[in-house]
Amino acid sequence: MFAERGYAATTIDEICAAVPTSKRTFFRYFADKEALVFPNRRGRLARFQELLAAVRPDQSPFDVFRTVTSLFAAEYTENREQLLAQQRLIAQSPELLAREREIDSDWEREIAASFVRRMPPGESGPWLADVLAGAVMGTVRATMRHWYADDGQADLESLGLEAIDYLERGFVFSRQEPDA
Repeated sequence: MFAERGYAATTIDEICAAVPTSKRTFFRYFADKEALVFPNRRGRLARFQELLAAVRPDQSPFDVFRTVTSLFAAEYTENREQLLAQQRLIAQSPELLAREREIDSDWEREIAASFVRRMPPGESGPWLADVLAGAVMGTVRATMRHWYADDGQADLESLGLEAIDYLERGFVFSRQEPDA
């Protein structure tokens, strides 16, 4: 229905009539219309929080990001068509783009909190954690944009793992001297 009429033009009354269900039942399962577009928001974030909490003190946070990348890449690949349709819908709606950014901010806060917990005393603390978390989420967003633009054909796990490797080593590229 969203794909046909657009997200903003589709009302909850129309959704309930099409299913058919009552508005009361709808709101028992969904907080709002946006919850239909982002159905796994809380569950994915909770899984991510659990993975971050399980990081050993001697373990690099990037190792956790690699684990998360592998887990979520498998899930995204399995649900490729649904996620591509979801992303097309999001791209057409300023309201959904704003919600997607809000979701990214939730993840970024969790990443920053994870970095803060691991920083030795005297480090820059929350400021540096926010910078690092922003870099991680920027890497995630760029990787996902590439995957969506490629219609989900690229190997998402390989893309994500390569991006994390670059991020961890500081985007140092090997330089070759130009031919003389």
